[in-house]
Amino acid sequence: MTPGKGATSPMLYWRDLKPLCASAGPCITITLPAFHHGARALSYSIHLKAAIQTAKQLLCKQGLSEEGEGLVAPIRELEEDPEMRAGGRDKVIFRSPGVFHRFDLPGPVPFRTVVGPYCHILPFLSQLCADREFYILGLNEKHLRLLHYIDGECEEVQLPDAVPKSAEAAGAFDAPDHTLRDQSGAGQLSGSQSAVVFGTGSEREKAHERLQEFFRLVDQGLSKTLRGQPLLLSGVGYEVASYRRAAVYPSLMEGFLEGDLHTLSLQETARLAHKLASTQAQQKAEKQLHQLREMPRTERTSSDIHIVRKAAEEGRVAKLILEEDAGFGAPSEGLESDSQEALLNAVAVLSIRDGAEVFMLPAGAMGPLAPLAAMFRY
Repeated sequence: MTPGKGATSPMLYWRDLKPLCASAGPCITITLPAFHHGARALSYSIHLKAAIQTAKQLLCKQGLSEEGEGLVAPIRELEEDPEMRAGGRDKVIFRSPGVFHRFDLPGPVPFRTVVGPYCHILPFLSQLCADREFYILGLNEKHLRLLHYIDGECEEVQLPDAVPKSAEAAGAFDAPDHTLRDQSGAGQLSGSQSAVVFGTGSEREKAHERLQEFFRLVDQGLSKTLRGQPLLLSGVGYEVASYRRAAVYPSLMEGFLEGDLHTLSLQETARLAHKLASTQAQQKAEKQLHQLREMPRTERTSSDIHIVRKAAEEGRVAKLILEEDAGFGAPSEGLESDSQEALLNAVAVLSIRDGAEVFMLPAGAMGPLAPLAAMFRY
């Protein structure tokens, strides 16, 4: 997307990084803190004026003064963009000879301008690793609840007609002949009015069968609405376990929100969902780190930044684990090409460009392997 007058910035997602990482330099990266009228913060436009001057100085310092004016010209036009005057979320602007993109960011960033051979993505990679869009299903035999989570916010979603709203609506009740029949849910899903018949047994077995059949119908009915997006379950332990046994939907998230979703506000649910998604992203990274540590010492792994940089240039990095905030001091405008931050950013950009999996771990979690470790394809 090329920013235009009055255009709304899209949110930056992991899928956006590969084309950015493939762009040729020099690259200007500008991060703008969130701005809202009435708040004690400088506007985007004021920050942009300073960023343009800094970018031109850095381009000149790197012997690129002739290219400088052409690169900053479209950024200068953003000063008059209505959105930039209205305010909004934290933003990042990428500009290179073949790229001019503006994105919203899911988390906070400091004001900063960096000019270098690559887009400077390292400071906010950790914001992009966790699942940022998924559905949440509140399990309850009497009343289901479906929410859509995206970037820290939840909204209510109406259940499709194909989904029974409760176990009773699914026809999961004891008929007089002591068989369990579905009088509505099965007909809606299969296109017929045939009933689902359960065998008899103890009350506990029948209750279990009722719940399983209810959840099976819910799983079937939700598939079109979810469209392959991850689904996070919420409920008490036995309900979640029962749903997992009944479901065939392939994108159920690990873990769940324990308790009754109906007692929580949308804001509280979003906070808990964000925390769980971040925890799961860290657990995946820890699993990869454990796997790397368990691998025999061969030339297929390394935590030497220069060896990993060379492998990244050759497209050999398969998996890359980075430490958050590694090598960062106070945000500086000019990065020396051999600084740790610049080297780590180059490794990340080159690895993502060639399809590597990237994982982030909190400071201190990597131990002696910090600030990076990599597994190579060959």
